[in-house]
Amino acid sequence: MVTKTKRKIQICVDVLMTCVLLLLMSYSIAGELLHEILGITLFALFIVHHVLSASFTKALFKGKRSADKTAKIMVDLLLTVVVLAQLLSAVPLSKYLFTFLGIASLSSVSRTVHLLGGYWGFALMSLHIGFHLDFMLAKPMRDKKKRAGIITVMALLFAAGLVMFIREGIYQYMLLLSQFVYFDAAGGLPLFLVKYILILCMFAVIGYAVMALCKNKKRR
Repeated sequence: MVTKTKRKIQICVDVLMTCVLLLLMSYSIAGELLHEILGITLFALFIVHHVLSASFTKALFKGKRSADKTAKIMVDLLLTVVVLAQLLSAVPLSKYLFTFLGIASLSSVSRTVHLLGGYWGFALMSLHIGFHLDFMLAKPMRDKKKRAGIITVMALLFAAGLVMFIREGIYQYMLLLSQFVYFDAAGGLPLFLVKYILILCMFAVIGYAVMALCKNKKRR
């Protein structure tokens, strides 16, 4: 009973984290105050997520270091570094919640760190979601009929996400080719979220593919 309850809480926390992450990416559309509140919320959920997943994390560092374990460890460690960098860089940029600290003079460097962390963090969290899809889809993927449908849907989502990734210029922000993020307000928040859900799906499909390749290598 405890395990099932814990699992339900984990799922709720993960869903909340994903929703908050998507809203955080809509910085200028959702508003700066909401962005700051959501940032703190995501950090709190991130801590809860790791507390609930402590046994899973410990298991990663035990036993033989396989390719899939190594990939998970690398992404999780990078994600932890990025989340901490986001929190620290957000404080000098704050216009509402942390202005009392009076450290806005550090905002120039913080802005660059926050920009990089925001988009790389989004990519890493999406990959992390894709890693978990490997477990969730294990059973239906053994059914040949279902497998064909799942692969088709994944291919379509990847293609749509790649188009949005390029059209929204996400690669420019991730590589610092542009340090000024453009938000297309046409269509408002709903259209923005649709675009970023597709981009999230693209990275999640990549994460799923990485896990599948790692496990195929392990079987051989």
